[in-house]
Formats: sequence, structure tokens, C-alpha cells
Amino acid sequence: MSTKVVTGTKPPKDTIRLFTTDRPDTPVPGKQRIQYLDILRGIAILFIFIANIRYLSGEYFIADEVRANLGAAFADHILQIIAFFLVDGKFYSVFSILFGIGFAVQYQRMANNDKLFVPFFRKRMLGLLLIGSVHLFLIWLGDILTLYALTGFLLILFRNFSDKRLLIWSAILLLMPVVHWLIMFLTDSFYPGILIRRFNVLASQAISGNAAVQSENGFNFLKYLSISNLQTLVEINLVMPLLRLAMILLEGRIFKVLALFLLGVYAGRQIIEHNLLSNTARLKKIILWGLVIGIPMNLLRTWVEFSNLEGTFRQFAEYMLNALSLAPMAVAYCAIVALALTRPTVSLNWFAAVGRTALSNYMFQTVICIFIFYEVGLGIGPAIGYSSAILIAILIFGWQIVFSTIWLWYFRFGPVEWIWRQITYGKLINNRQTSSITSLRPVQ
Repeated sequence: MSTKVVTGTKPPKDTIRLFTTDRPDTPVPGKQRIQYLDILRGIAILFIFIANIRYLSGEYFIADEVRANLGAAFADHILQIIAFFLVDGKFYSVFSILFGIGFAVQYQRMANNDKLFVPFFRKRMLGLLLIGSVHLFLIWLGDILTLYALTGFLLILFRNFSDKRLLIWSAILLLMPVVHWLIMFLTDSFYPGILIRRFNVLASQAISGNAAVQSENGFNFLKYLSISNLQTLVEINLVMPLLRLAMILLEGRIFKVLALFLLGVYAGRQIIEHNLLSNTARLKKIILWGLVIGIPMNLLRTWVEFSNLEGTFRQFAEYMLNALSLAPMAVAYCAIVALALTRPTVSLNWFAAVGRTALSNYMFQTVICIFIFYEVGLGIGPAIGYSSAILIAILIFGWQIVFSTIWLWYFRFGPVEWIWRQITYGKLINNRQTSSITSLRPVQ
């Protein structure tokens, strides 16, 4: 029999406290935050950046023959295989799980009161949608914030589901991209192609008279990076959401994101109600099963990615292995960090400041990379190779650790987080740090 959600239930006394105030616009004092969530969010931001740097730098779009002539071609290839196996898809999955945990925490913070929570969360998602739309329409095709915001509206419908129903729905939704692809394949109706073709037409019109971005294979991203006219770049960016929507629909990504949100809600309840973060035996069990399933599935997924397989079988294998490999590995990563933090000798607190300003840092990474790699900036371009691109990503992230730490000495929220709160609450919120909140300085 499924367990019902009991409203107003108090967590055990030894549970890590999540908050001390019912004011959602008040930051949770650092000593009463779950430091784990901040740290895990910071780690996720790092590895999402490492995954995204291939696209942000343009390295992903280099022809194989060009890549083979780079100085560190062999090392880059090995690094690509390792990154695909360990990183690709896993940390956006971790970030999605964290979104669901945050949802559960916020719901409990409002005593599971639908009249308070539902309007609040809808306004919160509307604010995220506005910020994500700026990122998507003006800055970068790869934005994830708009998808999170739109899926967040759907997540509200699951707020009172029992733990068992959450897990069942999560499993169903993880497999839905496979079902969706099979329907498109069997009916020969790959409808996202309509959006891709429309994008190619509009993008070609936008760049007419400057350079051709239209090729036999569609839009040419390398030529897109080489655009030196900012106005032209923005005009193309304005139609980029068509391509992004096509990719999301083709991948069935909304199903995957919602599934991971639901896993996060379940995990959040376990943290709040059953003190999961201190239960080392259960954490070890989660790690074991996550790796037992995740490692062989990701080995197969990596083999398919770097093999010479082609055609329908490859496409089906990619969809199936994505469904079976990413979530188990992401769950294992979440549990590994939680287990590490139960040991007093382990300190990962230097990730926490980035985690607390994750939205700002995610968007800053895009802007910085455009300045470094695009022709409208320094124009370094993609020919530096994958290993060099990762080194740049790590250096940028190191700067973000320093910046975020210093910023939080003086301000309560990250700059974009602060804007998000203005939109959510429709009022000016003081962002200056006060003497009564001392725990925002790095934990020693």
C-alpha cells in the first residue's frame, strides 16, 4: 500500500534543519542550511560546464579530419571518451534531482499548505521562465532554464503523490523518450524536423549578405561562431529557440527532466523525514545499486557513441541506453557526495559558494565563453582542442569560486538569484548582507 503524504508532519528531532522562518524571501542561515545541497549544486555546475564547453567553444562541431590534425588529437579523443562515460548527461541529471529536492524542501517549509505554496511556486517558475527566456533568445541555444521552468509547472501536479507513486511515475517517464521515438519511427513522423527546417530558413535570412550558414547538412555552427557582427548574432539567436525546441521534442527531454524532478522530490522527502543524509548504510546501498546498473549501461552507451554503428539500431540503442544509464549514475553521484560529507576529514565546502549562486554562475559561464570563443569577442574559436577547452573551463570555474565566495560576504543572494526574487515577489528585496547573518562566510 502506498504511503500518503501527511501534511504538517514534523521531521524527527535529529533531522538536519532546513529553515527557521516561513518567509520564502528570507535566506536560510548557513548553519541551518543543508550544506550538502549547496556543495552538490556547486559540483554539478562544474561538470555541467565541462560538458557544455564542447558546444560553447565550438569544438564539438569540428570536422573529424580537422580534429585529427590538432596537436593533442589522441589525448583529446581519450578525454572525450572518459568525459562521455563519467560526465555527459549525468550532471544535468544531478541538477534536475536537486531541483526536485528544492521543491520538496519549499513545500515542507510552507507546511504542505497548497494555498500558500502553489501560487508561490507558480510565480517562482514564471520568474525562472523570464530569466531563461533572456538566456535562450539572446545568449545561448543550450539554455536549460526555460525547460526547467515549464516542467516546474507540471511538477506542481505531483506534490501530493505518495512516495510509491512518485517512483512509479519516474520510472515510466524515464522510458517515455524511447516510446516517443518508437512512435515517430513506426509512423514515419519525425515532426521536430519541421522546426529545424524553419530555423534554417530564418537563420539564413538573418545572415544574408554576411556569410552562408546554410549547408547541405543544415545550419553551420562553426560559421555561426565566426560572426563578428553582434546585431547579426542576436538576430540569429532570436530564432534559435526553434532549433532548441526541435531538439527537446526529438529527445523527449521533458519526460526525462520531469522523471528526475520526481526522483528529487522523493529524495527530498527522505532527507526531511528520514534523515537520509546521515544514514550511511542506506547511502552505501544507493551507491552500490546506482553503480551496478549505471556502470555497465554507461559502458554500452559509450561504446555506441564511439563505434561505427549507424542507422535505426544505433538511434534506438542511444535512446534506450540514455533511459537506463543516466539516472542510476546520477543517483550514485548524489549519494557518493552525501556519504563523503558524513566523514569529518572530508571538506568540499569550497563548492558551496558556487552552489549558492548557481543560477548566476550558470549564466556567467555562457557569457564568458561567448567572449572568449566567439568572433564578437576574442575569437579564439574551437581549434584549441578539447583538452585546452576543459582547462579553460576549470580556470573559469576557479575564478567563480573566488568571485562567489567574496560576493556572499557582502550580499545575501547571487546577482541573478536576486533578480529572480524581485520577479517572484514583485517588490524590492534588500540584497546587502547584514551582521546578523554571519554564516555566509566560508565554513572553516
